Amino acid sequence: MTNNERDNLGIPDNARPLLLLLQQFTVESNRFVDQLSGKHHLHRTDLNALSAIIAFVQRGEDATPGRLGESLNLSSPATTALLDRLDRAGHIRRERSEQDRRQVHLSITNLAAATGKEMFSPLSRHIGEVIAGYSDEERALIERFMGEAIGATIAARDDDA
Repeated sequence: MTNNERDNLGIPDNARPLLLLLQQFTVESNRFVDQLSGKHHLHRTDLNALSAIIAFVQRGEDATPGRLGESLNLSSPATTALLDRLDRAGHIRRERSEQDRRQVHLSITNLAAATGKEMFSPLSRHIGEVIAGYSDEERALIERFMGEAIGATIAARDDDA
């Protein structure tokens, strides 16, 4: 690829339209989350924490305050304040481990699950309708692209660290 086929940021010409769409999708996703989080009196960090706890559980991993703080890049005091806020709001449970009473396990409550469903069902429904319009092969390609794009985003974040 020649320099004429790249812009001054090193972006190939043929990648630019898709990168702009991804940027617009990110902006619209953020606007959606900001609107709903205000309506439901949840901070963006609250939503990120609940999502992280769910992801830990879905992967069969222990959701602990330390792991949560690490995944959200929060200090220990900030993680404690976040968990206190979510606990007071009835969105999480903290339970001592039966094997090691010093360790605390986190889980979401039925209230958090219901709130999440109420908040994100419209988005899931609309995007689900879009996804359903693609063939199995097209969805496989999109899944591959999204997985690789997420990996590239993580790599860019790590480059900046």
